[in-house]
Amino acid sequence: MAKEYVTVVEIGSSKLSCVVAQRGVNGIFNIKAKASVEYAGFFEGEFIEKSLLEDALLTLFAQIQAVYKKEIDKVYVGVPAEFSKVVSTSEQLSFKFRKVVRQRDLDVLTENVSKKIEVDGMEILSVNPIFYVLDDSRKTSEPLKLKAGKISAEFSTVLAQKEFIQLFNKIWTRLGISQVVYLSEPLCEAMLVLEKEERERTCIVIDVGARSTSVAFVKGEGLTNLASFSLGGSYITSDLSSACGIDYSDARRLKKHIVLSLRGNDEDCYELSLLGGKVIKVPMNYANDVVCYRLEIIAKTINECIRVFAKEHVPYYPIYLCGAGVSKIKGGKDYLARCIGRSISYGLPPVPAMDKPENASLLGILNVALDDRTEIFRENF
Repeated sequence: MAKEYVTVVEIGSSKLSCVVAQRGVNGIFNIKAKASVEYAGFFEGEFIEKSLLEDALLTLFAQIQAVYKKEIDKVYVGVPAEFSKVVSTSEQLSFKFRKVVRQRDLDVLTENVSKKIEVDGMEILSVNPIFYVLDDSRKTSEPLKLKAGKISAEFSTVLAQKEFIQLFNKIWTRLGISQVVYLSEPLCEAMLVLEKEERERTCIVIDVGARSTSVAFVKGEGLTNLASFSLGGSYITSDLSSACGIDYSDARRLKKHIVLSLRGNDEDCYELSLLGGKVIKVPMNYANDVVCYRLEIIAKTINECIRVFAKEHVPYYPIYLCGAGVSKIKGGKDYLARCIGRSISYGLPPVPAMDKPENASLLGILNVALDDRTEIFRENF
């Protein structure tokens, strides 16, 4: 029997992306259709041109269904960090006598947490264990089949703005989609790029997109904290456009030439062919300094997020970089690491031919959508 295809939608800060795929062999995804549409995006948790959001999604699905001819009645939607919140809580379950811990016991713990968490204007997306503690004070991530008289756990609950869900539910109804599962984008991304062993201790996953950056603190199967701010790669492009006196589209192309590890002489320049055939020269050091200026601001804000949101001293927590906002700039990751004062690795999805940091978010959502664990997420529809 052929494996079913799922449809996944990523709500980026500057573009909407959709993919229809099934799980293949050897860690690959069989992608049937893929499309993306640029739109006005969002800023500080608000969509800039909310009235045009439906038109952008209609265009996106028209492109998808031009290739994927079957009817789509269910979608998995990633909720960005700017529309999310993480709440940590603990829960305990006592037994009448020492017994072997079963899956049902863990489910009861999770259900109890779901009933307790209530935040105005927010809906629960998922409840995930950070770690479990048995009555002999043993801390473990795998309590099944172990004996205990009681078991407690630290949980991470990810919530999404009700306004976000209600807005999209109206659009899905108009598109004829009857089932929607909302997933935490930062959580899905982290679960894909980090191995289980890495998540035994806290890791930090930074995703710098076009107009938004998220800083996720990851441990066990959940997020211990989540921060975000409206700053990303498109601000670097705007800086280049303004500083060099060129159009935004030309600044986009100039950014592809930037190599931050280079420091040239005053005469060294980047040559850029403008539309119409004109060639201009932009001083290398000047252009690099423009990019570095914005990266320093992004790094400073990331450091502030780490200082405010980390639960403990984090000098040795591994940091992983995802998203296209910095990773596609040559030397961008290394300069960001220097500004933060920490070593940074790329957060790479373990998917052959798609193992790039800019794919981590979309593939993370897809991975969870295709996984049997999707029942831990609520269908908010």
